[in-house]
Amino acid sequence: MRYADGYCTYTEQHQPEHTYTFTGPCIVTGKPYSVTVKAAELVAYRQGALTQNAFKSLSAEDREFLISGSSPEGWKQLWGSEEGEDD
Repeated sequence: MRYADGYCTYTEQHQPEHTYTFTGPCIVTGKPYSVTVKAAELVAYRQGALTQNAFKSLSAEDREFLISGSSPEGWKQLWGSEEGEDD
């Protein structure tokens, strides 16, 4: 979680499930974006699991934000939508 660790704040919630919500500005749009991570998945990541293996409950877009700081909207601005998708 390179970007999340250096540029996001987080809140911890214990009920109904133990989670952490990381919030920070998208590096492209500057708009705040938040990702909620299950505590058990965060522990797995901190113990050395690869991002895609640790954060199984997150979408690829949310994992990307934690790593690089690019939100789904920012990613679309940088790279456009996938072929065949409507804008």
